[in-house]
Amino acid sequence: MYQRASHDVVGGKDLPAMEKFFYPRSMVVFGVSTTKMNLGQIVLLNNSQNGYEGKLYGVGSEEGEVNGVRIYKSIENLPETPDVAIFLTPAKTIPSLMKACGKKGITHVVIESGGFSEFSHGDNSLEEEVLNIAEKYGMKVIGPNCIGTINFDIKMMMPFGFFKNIPPAGGKVALIVQSGGVGGTFLRAFAGYGITPGKFVAVGNKLQLDETHFLEYFLKDDKTEIVTAYLEGFKRGREFYNLTLQSDKPVIIQKANRSEASAKIAQSHTTALSGSDEVVEAALNQAAIIRVEDEIDLINAVKIIRLPLMKGRRVAVLSRSGGHAVLSADACAKYGFEMVPFPPAFIKKLKTIYHTRVIAHQNPLDLGEVFDYTIFTEILEEVLKLDTFDGVLFNHLYIAEYEAEMSRTFLVGVEKLVEKYQKPVSLAMISEREEILDVSKNYAFPIFTSPLEAATALSVSLTYHTRKEARNNRGVEPVYKINQNLIQNIRDHCRAEKRILLTDESLAICAAMGLPPVKSQTIRDEKSIGDINCRYPVALKLLSRNASHKSDIGGVKINIHTERELGIAISQMRKTIEQMNAGIVIDGFLVQEMATEGIECFVGGRKDPIFGPIVMAGMGGIYIEIFKDAAIRIAPVTKREALDMLHELKIYPLLQGTRGSKRLDMDALIDVICRVSFLMNSDYGISEMDLNPVIVHPESKGVSIVDARIFFDGSSDKK
Repeated sequence: MYQRASHDVVGGKDLPAMEKFFYPRSMVVFGVSTTKMNLGQIVLLNNSQNGYEGKLYGVGSEEGEVNGVRIYKSIENLPETPDVAIFLTPAKTIPSLMKACGKKGITHVVIESGGFSEFSHGDNSLEEEVLNIAEKYGMKVIGPNCIGTINFDIKMMMPFGFFKNIPPAGGKVALIVQSGGVGGTFLRAFAGYGITPGKFVAVGNKLQLDETHFLEYFLKDDKTEIVTAYLEGFKRGREFYNLTLQSDKPVIIQKANRSEASAKIAQSHTTALSGSDEVVEAALNQAAIIRVEDEIDLINAVKIIRLPLMKGRRVAVLSRSGGHAVLSADACAKYGFEMVPFPPAFIKKLKTIYHTRVIAHQNPLDLGEVFDYTIFTEILEEVLKLDTFDGVLFNHLYIAEYEAEMSRTFLVGVEKLVEKYQKPVSLAMISEREEILDVSKNYAFPIFTSPLEAATALSVSLTYHTRKEARNNRGVEPVYKINQNLIQNIRDHCRAEKRILLTDESLAICAAMGLPPVKSQTIRDEKSIGDINCRYPVALKLLSRNASHKSDIGGVKINIHTERELGIAISQMRKTIEQMNAGIVIDGFLVQEMATEGIECFVGGRKDPIFGPIVMAGMGGIYIEIFKDAAIRIAPVTKREALDMLHELKIYPLLQGTRGSKRLDMDALIDVICRVSFLMNSDYGISEMDLNPVIVHPESKGVSIVDARIFFDGSSDKK
């Protein structure tokens, strides 16, 4: 039997729950025909012909034998209890077959059949029945609508597609996919580029087990070094995110469904800006998960991530072609790499290695006059010795007919130098297509096919390193004291009246959070103007339980200088609202002092249904949804993460002070971000909040919260 290092247990009650799906001692396939080739037969053939050493059984409508595998008419007739049952029968037959398996003692089930929620038009009764049966018998279920698992180490394959020329054992890359078709594409691409997969799972509809279960398994699996995935959505995004925060294994994901921003009209600034893909992007970045666009990007990411990481932006370009040197310079510029000059001592050393009559000794270094392969290796080593550079991009152009053997020897030499100096060399080998494919398949060291591809790989390496460092050194989230009683009283009062919060109530919660609103006063009507103790000029805002976007309906007036102007403004605002005849309730008016100098920012948060609490910050004011200059993080955040959010903004130079303007109080803005983050992550029942605008004053002058919109869980009206 096969040997599996730490996976010595091969079946039975001692085999850990997820292990059985990858190291089954025996499997039974339902839906096997004894007379004609069908999907069930293919599963059995894949395993028996490729060398799987576990026991195989089939169940079909007729008894018989397929390629040496006994086919039974009923699960009850099997001589033992298999570790895993694989279903390839019509969807409506699955519940009865699962019950039979449960009575037989089978606890691991793979439902490869389709015809469930993907075709039911909202009728999930069949899936609910499957879940109930699984719960009754303590079953683990993959699928439905999937192709199961593969463990190439033991040549175990559950998919119903033909597998020939399977990769060798020892692969360190695991693959999780939501689509079996995409999974097959990835596996073929792996084979074409010399990447050896170790384990594979297609989760399908994710009725019970999902991508997070298998991520956790692969992160703990000592035979897996890199986890890759194709996902169309996250079932438990927060748990997936939390797992990656705790692991140093690289995780590379192609996440599809980018355009699925939101299914409903945005009802607040935060919802409008933080559609599903924006939140996914934020979560992946924060967790140092590498996101790619397609299988080629994924392949290249796997290649470069196996090398020492790029730890800075300084790149040396060595090229056997001047034109490719120029292309490399452009590619490096695209990703913000620094083409720093070679130090004088290095130039002096170069002159002792080879003489050039035409080409200058500069970065990029054109090696077009060099034809001695030993010189390539010698120059590369001299560059890697330098502290001046963080990585190297090497363009190696050659004619396979004459230089194939020398190029392979050079490739082996590059691999040794990378291991010796622990710096990445992104090697673009440019030759005939068949030659490059042959090298990719037969050599472990990663190669790329163009200067742009090589530069992109270095960028992936640097981005991963940077985000991993940020993740691992994020610090500790600050903890704040909050006036819980005030928040609860406002929440209970609003729920009793079945309405949303008014602006003055939202600002009161801000004060309870330690966030400073501008000086404000609430009045019922014009008769109360004389009681106002705000300093003029002031702003006037409508208070309404069914109209939270005040500016859209003429509910905001600014720069009011006298009591008389204020009275006129209230009368005009009331008249405008009444003339709209839109049923808008006037609960009162909020009078606020005009904020002093600063720029308008925005801070908000909401509870994402997949990733949980998030926090946002960006450009504020009435143009927030036009410019969409915002950064998102999963909450809670640390002060370092809040500062990183500000670095991402286009308005960051304004916060720093530019062209003679004063530096603004970023520390105070960071404090606002952290407080909102803390509140969103706390159990106060707040589902969304927008602070807009937050006026950021000059350094040491703090911030002023001018307006706030806060919604509790279950708010039915967010107009």
